[in-house]
Amino acid sequence: MQSRKVRPLLVLSVVLAALLVVATALAIYFGLRKDASSAGFQTVAPSESVEGAYWQAAVTTNGRPCAPIGADILRRGGSAVEAAVAALFCEGVTCPQSMGIGGGFVMTIYSRAAGGAVTLNARETAPAAATYDMYHGNATLMQTGGLAAAVPGELKGLWEAAQRYKSNNVTWSDLVMPAVRICEEGFPVTAYLARAIRNSEASIRRNPTLADILVNMDGSLLQEGDIMKRPQLAQTLRIIAEEGVDAFYNGDLGRRFVKDVQDLQGIITMDDLSNYTVKWERPVTSQLSDGHTLYTVQLPGSGPLLAFIINILDSWIPTASLAATWQRIVEAFKFAYGRRTELGDPDFVDIDQLIKNLTSRDYAAGIRKSIFDDRTFQDPGYYGSVLSQPENHGTAHISVLAPNGDAVAVTSTVNLLFGAKVRSRSTGIIINDEMDDFSAPNITSAYGVPPSPNNFIAAGKRPLSSMCPAIVVDPAGHVRLVTGAAGGTKITTATALAIITNLWFNTTVKESVDARRLHHQLFPMSVQYEEGFDANVIRSLQSFGHVMEPYEVGSSFVSTIAVNRSAPYQQIFANSDFRRLGVVAGF
Repeated sequence: MQSRKVRPLLVLSVVLAALLVVATALAIYFGLRKDASSAGFQTVAPSESVEGAYWQAAVTTNGRPCAPIGADILRRGGSAVEAAVAALFCEGVTCPQSMGIGGGFVMTIYSRAAGGAVTLNARETAPAAATYDMYHGNATLMQTGGLAAAVPGELKGLWEAAQRYKSNNVTWSDLVMPAVRICEEGFPVTAYLARAIRNSEASIRRNPTLADILVNMDGSLLQEGDIMKRPQLAQTLRIIAEEGVDAFYNGDLGRRFVKDVQDLQGIITMDDLSNYTVKWERPVTSQLSDGHTLYTVQLPGSGPLLAFIINILDSWIPTASLAATWQRIVEAFKFAYGRRTELGDPDFVDIDQLIKNLTSRDYAAGIRKSIFDDRTFQDPGYYGSVLSQPENHGTAHISVLAPNGDAVAVTSTVNLLFGAKVRSRSTGIIINDEMDDFSAPNITSAYGVPPSPNNFIAAGKRPLSSMCPAIVVDPAGHVRLVTGAAGGTKITTATALAIITNLWFNTTVKESVDARRLHHQLFPMSVQYEEGFDANVIRSLQSFGHVMEPYEVGSSFVSTIAVNRSAPYQQIFANSDFRRLGVVAGF
C-alpha cells in the first residue's frame, strides 16, 4: 500500500526535476541574450542560417554536404582531425572558388586529454626557381596563370594530420571517398558559388581549363541550382584514396599536374613537390584575464595579430559607452595591422622580438595608453606602419568539436576566387595563385605605399596570410569556442569579433555570427562597416575623426562552435555564416 503512494511521488519528483532542468537551460539562454543587450551589443534580425544545438559533437562547413560527412566520421568513432580531413576533401569539391587540393591550409588542433594544442602549417611554398623580382612589376602575373602558382601543401597536410591523429575506426579511404562520390554524382551550385562564378566570368571565359567545369554546354555560366560535376578530380581523388598522397608528391599524378602548370607558364617542378614538407608547431597561446586560454597559429598565419588584438582588449571592453567600446576595438585593429606590415615567414626573416611583443600582455597594456576614446589618427606611422602588405582573398573555414572534447579549427585557401583562374586538365585540380600573397618590389599598393621586404619572394618561403583558426578553452581545459573565418584581409578582424562577442558580449553563437561587422586594415585609412551596422556607433566614430566606408554584407564569413557548460549538462551550439550559406551538423 505504501509503495503505491510512493510511486506517484517518484513520478512527480522526476517531472519536477525535468522541468527544473528545462527552466535552467531557458534561463541561461535568455540570460545570455539579456547580458548581450546590456553590454550594448546590437542584435539584428536573425538570418536564415541554422543554429545547431547538440549534446556531444558538432561540425561547421561551407559546402552543403560537408558538415554531415564530418559528423558521420565522428559518429563512427573517428577523431576530430579525421572529421576535419573528410570535410576538407568535400569542401575542395563543393567550394572550388575558395579552396581545394591545389592550395594549402593552417590548422589548430586541441587535445582534451593532453590539455594543450598544436598547429599544422600546410601553407604553400614558393618554387625553387622563384626569385624576389620574378614578376618585374607585373601584378597580373602574380594572380593569373601558371606563374602565379606556389607549391600546393593541402594534400600533404591532410595526410600527415590524418596519420598523426588516426583513430583506427575509419580508414584513409573513408575520408576521401565521400568527396569522390560528390564529384561523380554532382552537387547543386549554391547562391554564393553562382555569384563567384558571375563575378569571375571574364576570367573564366578567357581560360578554357576553368570554363570546362563552370560553363554549361549551351555556353551559359552555371547558375544557382545547376548540378556541377568534376569527373577529372574524381579520378584524382580515387587514386589518392587508394594510394595515398605519395601519388601526387612523388608519382604520376604529380608529374601530370606539373606538366599542366608548366604548360601554363608555371615554374613548379617535381622536385618542388617531392621536397615539400609541412610544419608541426607549438601554437600562439594567450592566457586571458578570466582564465580562458586562446590557441591559434604561428606566422606566416596571422595568429600573433589575433592574440595581439585580444590581449589589447581583454578586460578593457565592453565599457559603459557603446561608442567607446567600438572605438577601442577599431583602434586595436589599426595597431595590429600596423604591425602586420613587418611580418613574414619566420624561417626567412628575423622577427622573434616582434612576435614576443605581439603575444605579450605587458606590450598590449602599453598600446592601450596610445588609444583614446574620443579621437583617432590618420598617420599610419602612429600605428607603426610605413610599408604595405598585399591583400588576400579566398579561403574557407571549418570548425570541429568531437565527443571526447578534442577540437579542430582549420582554414584553407587557393587565394583569389578560383585561384590562378586555371585548372590542371589532366587532374582536375584548380591551381592556386598564392604567389600573390607575397609582396614584390616595384609593385606599390593602391594607396601609394611601398611593399614590405619581409614578405618578399624567396625559394621555399611561405607567404604571409590573414588566416588564424582559433580555439578557446576554459580554465578547466574544456573547449569553450572553436572559430575562424574566411574573407581575405578581413579574416583576422572577423575572427577577433567572433571571440569578442562570444566571450565578452555574451551573445549566442548565431547572434555573434549574424552581427554586422567593422574592419580597419590601416590601408585604406578608413573604417569599413557592413551595411546595417549600428548607425549611432557610426556617427560617433565619425565624430572621433574616422572616415567611414560602408560595404555590402558578405565580405567575411565566420564559422563558430560554442560550448555552454553553465547548464547542468553540456550544450553545444554551432553556426556557419549566412553570408556564405554554410551548414552545421552534429549529435
